[in-house]
Amino acid sequence: MKINKIFAMIALGALFCGCDQKLPYDLEGTEHGVVISISKVPGSDGILSTDMNSGNYKVKLDVPVYQGDYSMLEDAQIMAVYTDGNKKKKSAIVVDGIKSFPTEVDIDIKAVAAKLGINSIEVGDRIEYTPCYTLKSGTQVNGWSELGGFNNTNFTSWKLADGSPVAYRVSYTAFAPFYKEHYKGDAVPYTTLGGDEGTVKVTQIDEKPAAEWIPAGVTEDDLVGLKIEGDIWCGGDTFKVWINTTDFTVIVPDQVIRTGFTLSPGTFDCEITNGEGEVDTLAETVTFYFYSVWGIYTLGDDTITIQF
Repeated sequence: MKINKIFAMIALGALFCGCDQKLPYDLEGTEHGVVISISKVPGSDGILSTDMNSGNYKVKLDVPVYQGDYSMLEDAQIMAVYTDGNKKKKSAIVVDGIKSFPTEVDIDIKAVAAKLGINSIEVGDRIEYTPCYTLKSGTQVNGWSELGGFNNTNFTSWKLADGSPVAYRVSYTAFAPFYKEHYKGDAVPYTTLGGDEGTVKVTQIDEKPAAEWIPAGVTEDDLVGLKIEGDIWCGGDTFKVWINTTDFTVIVPDQVIRTGFTLSPGTFDCEITNGEGEVDTLAETVTFYFYSVWGIYTLGDDTITIQF
């Protein structure tokens, strides 16, 4: 059993006591921000072409129902984050002046490449798009930075008006050929973000996820189901994910991965929630990101990469 991060939640009530203690920050001076979601428009291209003269790329920006008032927003922008085959990154604002939501934006890949300073797209390259915004106060909030990575990753449990989850980025990759038969095995190596290593059993399954987990414009025939079993976090973990072959993202539904996990002061179900993932068809890896909880405890967010 491998447990990287455990936080007890029983002291949470102390944060809401009625005492007259001073907060460690200026509540009145705290500046409110805006959560903006980005998604691919159904029917547009889901993967990146190496031919910069072709491609129909469209994204949609929207704000979640929990956002409420966002009158402090001056305008929004879209940042492109480019990663080459050697994992070197560069970024640039490629669309600006967005003031209304929801809105659909056409992405001109030639213009994006020019702003990023790249002359060609090779297999293995990736361009991710993430929302940025400027407040009326002049504060600029970028969706990605070299030091901090992607912003707004903690809002994926929020919902848009149509019930779909908030997404802080969309990813387009120039994929190598996908060989479905390679993505299985009895002792497939994995690593976690914390550096844990081991093996898992990966079986392909015909079962499909519930309809609400299938993205708009994607059919069941586009999905490759994987059942993953191994001693990763709670011991005897079992969970199911689906590779979406339209853009090689991974569907990771909320699910119980083990029942009857004992940890003082009781016995709980281990769960994974707010998951997402992606496939690297060149390296033949599948990477998942999610938040894992059980009972009154939380394992915190984690990442696991499976190497086929």
